[in-house]
Amino acid sequence: MYLSDSKDEFLKFPKDLYRNDPFYTTQSEDVSDCEKLFIVKENEKVLCRLGFFANGQFGFFEAENNLEAVKFLFNQVKTYAKTKGYDYLIGPINGSTWKKYRITLPSNNPPFWLDNYNKPYYAELLENCGFETIADYTSSICRDLNKDYSRLEKFSSIFEKKGIKIRKFNPENFEEDIRKIYNISVDSFVNNFLYTPIEFEDFYKMYEPAKSFLNPEWVLLAENVDNEAIAFIFGFDNLYNKDNKSLVIKTLAQISDYKYRGIGSYLVEYLHQKAQLAGYNSIIHALMHKNNVSANILSGELYHKYKLYGVKL
Repeated sequence: MYLSDSKDEFLKFPKDLYRNDPFYTTQSEDVSDCEKLFIVKENEKVLCRLGFFANGQFGFFEAENNLEAVKFLFNQVKTYAKTKGYDYLIGPINGSTWKKYRITLPSNNPPFWLDNYNKPYYAELLENCGFETIADYTSSICRDLNKDYSRLEKFSSIFEKKGIKIRKFNPENFEEDIRKIYNISVDSFVNNFLYTPIEFEDFYKMYEPAKSFLNPEWVLLAENVDNEAIAFIFGFDNLYNKDNKSLVIKTLAQISDYKYRGIGSYLVEYLHQKAQLAGYNSIIHALMHKNNVSANILSGELYHKYKLYGVKL
């Protein structure tokens, strides 16, 4: 086995690895922030790869189910990281937690659209290379939307008295509403595990592709009497579910102001009722850190588990 750092080989490998996989969507990978690319080859064939970042993290991990090759890969990466002064390696994170990160564990439930998707053996490979879990995440599903929504009227009255209104995302003012979502996000997520700051321009680039699929019915903003956005919920159709109408709640966030306490729970209940009235059968609450407030608000039956890993060098 030997190493390569060819960018072309690096970017081509996932397309070969996931060939004919119905749940893999071809993505444009931006590896420009990687300090170094690592590719393991044998007899001219790529076996695994990852990108090392200048913060002691690795991302873009993809691999054949070949433990020997993956051990060779991480031995090389660990040696390199030590020479850079790092004593701990964390991943997979594609640069920051604003981008793709985590390993999805094997499950009997199929992926949902825009789920974190990877080969089912990745967790086992990493653990056999000495990695330990440093954070746990879950997605849950609510399969019964025919429930009592009577408390919505009570909470609606409370928030109306505070001058709070709920409105749909406005595609005609896409950049303006994305900026409102950005302002809420950086305020709400600042204390999250491994949080790093992000400029609006980079945040906008992440959300710009949503123009092609965003349905304003499922992206809602809560605004106060001064028309300042204080919370949002971002949902979309689960395009992988061809048998039933299913929604995915990707993000729920609110600003850290006590006087708006409860607005997150209200948005979730509000969206659930809208989905039920529109004939939806289920809602997936996606990718929540097990200790986050959202994990308590967005309760339901466990659907998927995810892990983030670390190892001492």
